[in-house]
Amino acid sequence: MLASIIYWAIILVCIAWAAISLFFSVFYLTRKENGNLWAFALFNVLIAIVLAIALVVFRTWGFGVTQYSSLIYIVLAALGGLTVLQAILGREPKIA
Repeated sequence: MLASIIYWAIILVCIAWAAISLFFSVFYLTRKENGNLWAFALFNVLIAIVLAIALVVFRTWGFGVTQYSSLIYIVLAALGGLTVLQAILGREPKIA
């Protein structure tokens, strides 16, 4: 029971972080402060690593957590895509 709560809490926290990261990415893009996106990209990588470790732990060790959906994979893919977008859009234009 506790393993299931921890498993779903990790997923929900990662979803919440992705939503916050997306909100602030749009916020900083509209204000032309693209350099701040690099920090969010770094934090997204860290969160994706935590989520991947949780996936490996709960898949390989016998905690008895039944995965009813592929939500964890969707969240990992969304974080990866968001990280790539933030890294691309976070570049500062060169002043010639």
